[in-house]
Amino acid sequence: MKRILSCLIYAALGLGTMEMAARIDDAINEGAPMWKPYTISSVFQPSPFGREGKPNARFGKWSMNEWGYRGPSPQADRINVVTFGASETFGIYESPDHEYPRVLEARLNEAAGAARYNVINLAIPGVRIGRWGYLDRGIKQFQPKVVVIYPSPANYIGSEKPLCDQPSSPVPDQIGIKDRIRLTGKIEQLSKKVLPPSIMTMWRQHDIAKSIQGIAVMDKVPDSNIQSFKTDLACAVRTAHQAGAKVVLATHATYFGSTLRDADKPMMTAWRRFYPDLKEEGFLDLELRTNAAIKALAQEMKLDLVDADQAIPPGPGNFADFVHFTDAGSAHMAQLLAPHVLQLTSGLTAH
Repeated sequence: MKRILSCLIYAALGLGTMEMAARIDDAINEGAPMWKPYTISSVFQPSPFGREGKPNARFGKWSMNEWGYRGPSPQADRINVVTFGASETFGIYESPDHEYPRVLEARLNEAAGAARYNVINLAIPGVRIGRWGYLDRGIKQFQPKVVVIYPSPANYIGSEKPLCDQPSSPVPDQIGIKDRIRLTGKIEQLSKKVLPPSIMTMWRQHDIAKSIQGIAVMDKVPDSNIQSFKTDLACAVRTAHQAGAKVVLATHATYFGSTLRDADKPMMTAWRRFYPDLKEEGFLDLELRTNAAIKALAQEMKLDLVDADQAIPPGPGNFADFVHFTDAGSAHMAQLLAPHVLQLTSGLTAH
């Protein structure tokens, strides 16, 4: 018994030492607080609109300005452009200041020959495009001339009703015990770097199998999910139009293109891990149907459309994972958007 107790004590001391080392490493290399939670969740907070950025919060390369949006503070006497979407727009894998809203701002100012534009990134990871109250607040704060909307279709898996006609409420604080232990995050990051892809795929398949126990798994999403998506997208467009802003819609691009190759199946498993109740084959069907809905809405409401799905080549050159851009993919997206924004703001002034 004493031997077991001694082993437990030594194990606890060892883990405690490694946890302290992880905190010191974060403090030295990133200026992180020693005792407060330090994860990506720490830059967000509950709000009347569900979830929003925390003003002046920072985690790693992700910095929020005093308004609670990712990126620098907008400068006075410039034309404001707003981008709205989920993690693809917020930016995940890109180098600092290479998420597409930042690159778009640089392209616009380069084309203008002066610092004439602000691009304000209203995106929130996981947001459904029907969070019109959150979008409406951002539009009222900055009075943009153009709103760029890049929706994330997977956030509508299982969404039977649109959000735009429902009251919003704060989401629970997402900082849990896992976020308070730095060592777990370090181990996860290291695992992704050193474990063979086949092992990572097996681990994800195991997670999926556990998640779907006792639930019905869909071959494809029902039409009601697609209709919810389109209704919410139209709601977001109307929110922008009611404030006098013009809208650019973009179809959703992925790592896969239009077909799922055998070589890409591990990446599809990685995507499905976040939405286990939809079979792998259903994801590209979802993309096809929601992109058709985006195109149809653009035609119905006479909106500028960027067909990112067709214009951005699939694969690892432009995508760091299933939907998130590399620096090259982000630059490609900004290049597609810039001519539309320039045309819509031609002859306009900041006020």
